[in-house]
Amino acid sequence: MRRLGSATMGGEWTWPVGVRALLGMAGFGPGPEAVRRVVAGRTVLITGASRGVGERIAIRLGAVGAHVVLLARGDALDGVADAVRALGGRANTLRVDLRDTDAARAAGIRILADHGTPAVVVSNAGHSIRRNLADYTDRFHDVQRVTGVNALGPVALLLPLLRQMAADGAGHLISVASASVDVPSPGYSAYAASKSAFEAWLRAVAPELAADGVATTSVHLPLVHTAMSAPTARYATAPGLSADDAAALVCRAIVDRPRLISPWWARLGGAVSALAPAASDRLLGTVLRGLW
Repeated sequence: MRRLGSATMGGEWTWPVGVRALLGMAGFGPGPEAVRRVVAGRTVLITGASRGVGERIAIRLGAVGAHVVLLARGDALDGVADAVRALGGRANTLRVDLRDTDAARAAGIRILADHGTPAVVVSNAGHSIRRNLADYTDRFHDVQRVTGVNALGPVALLLPLLRQMAADGAGHLISVASASVDVPSPGYSAYAASKSAFEAWLRAVAPELAADGVATTSVHLPLVHTAMSAPTARYATAPGLSADDAAALVCRAIVDRPRLISPWWARLGGAVSALAPAASDRLLGTVLRGLW
């Protein structure tokens, strides 16, 4: 398998672009000028912006003239903002722990007061826990933690922002989610449930937002080689995207405004699981017995 891929600077293993394209994983995005025409001089809010996919989105957008407002909970935000400014972009930072829903809502109100209504909001923040059910039956706080970051906090942040975007009759909300919301993901039940909860909310409000002139896009990413995936050692040699590939897909969403970007196999797997859930469960159970 290793003969098919190449090592990256970060040490993870990636597969050739052709293989990733066949698997629905190639991070093909628009050219910088196409992105510049949409975001130059406009405010873009990016959550989870301190590392990984969020960091790469910020740098790509800052480099083409966007005013990026970077939200995360860690001090690493300063380094991302410095990188954006070094490219000639404009950046502001806001430290918020999305598990604190009161703080998240206050952050949305503050963004409006300090920077006006964002043209684009990229809801990218995410927290993942890989844990089998048997390993967290006495750890309900794990479920609370991922739900706070992946669902409740983002909704609390977005409510005041979306109210103003709808009042203005413009704007674009992009949700960066996972293919695990399309296909069953044993071992990631808490993560998949929390991401799916946000996506279900977004599907329900999307028609209301569209009627008010606000576009919505869901980006369901396959495996992305970042610090979040690094603790699972076998993922290091699995085919996947780099953080920059994933950021390119988000740029595609910004330019083209599709309702959904998702790998073909995730859509197919979701359809099969919905049509034949018992057979899907048996198949996954057989696979898992061979892995665990």
